[in-house]
Amino acid sequence: MLIIEFCQEFVNTFSNYSASHCKIPKLHVLRYHVIPSIRLYGSINGMSTETYETLHKNNVKNPYRMTNKKNYVPQMLNTVYIDISIFITT
Repeated sequence: MLIIEFCQEFVNTFSNYSASHCKIPKLHVLRYHVIPSIRLYGSINGMSTETYETLHKNNVKNPYRMTNKKNYVPQMLNTVYIDISIFITT
């Protein structure tokens, strides 16, 4: 199957250059879960990364931009904590 071959070739090609040795969640889902789901249920319209991209933007990119770029992790965590606190109390 073409997707399985692609996934295996991707891992073989890039695992030496990857700190995680290409243990990528999206690649795993594609290789082991998407194909069986398509076979069982047909087209999967809900296979979108939009939610995770929005979370990444809201919880990583924007808080980083608000830091002074020095010792930024505690500043980012504080920003996210404040945002969550405001969300919970409203």
